[in-house]
Amino acid sequence: MEVLSIKTWILLKKICCLSTIFFLFIVMNSCNFHGKSEIDLIFEQTKKIEILAYLDRNQWEVEDNPDYFDLKYIENNNIKIKEKYLKNRIILNSLQIDNLKKGLYENCKSFSIFEIAKCYNPRHSIIFYNEKNEIFGYIEICFECNRTKSSTNLNFISECALSQEELFKKFGITYFNE
Repeated sequence: MEVLSIKTWILLKKICCLSTIFFLFIVMNSCNFHGKSEIDLIFEQTKKIEILAYLDRNQWEVEDNPDYFDLKYIENNNIKIKEKYLKNRIILNSLQIDNLKKGLYENCKSFSIFEIAKCYNPRHSIIFYNEKNEIFGYIEICFECNRTKSSTNLNFISECALSQEELFKKFGITYFNE
């Protein structure tokens, strides 16, 4: 009986060690740890970043935005937003790109504890270009509602963009609300 309890104790100790290792593995592969290498890979591909500020797409004429919930202004590798909707358009310099990368990595809010509204009134986009000046990703942002839409390759950092409003202001974006 005593041998069985020692074997049981050893088994429990092994289970506890394995559980601890598994937990550490999960923590090490969480968004913040794993996200850095993904962010690095995205920014290694990035040669130009453009930030757009525009009227809420809800205020665009129907023919310019036929499906409000489907982003249609990026088409054939071009941004197709009429001047009457566009409020700011800034191409970031290399220092600003570094600051954006740092902001996306370090200041990523966890929106699981914040209220996310059902509305979606986007007024900003971050457009990523590669060395061939081709758009390879975007993040559309609604700071008002705490929601984003993005290209599939940028889903992992799209919510991080919600914490960049002050940085946008430092970059010179002046349009945030009607």
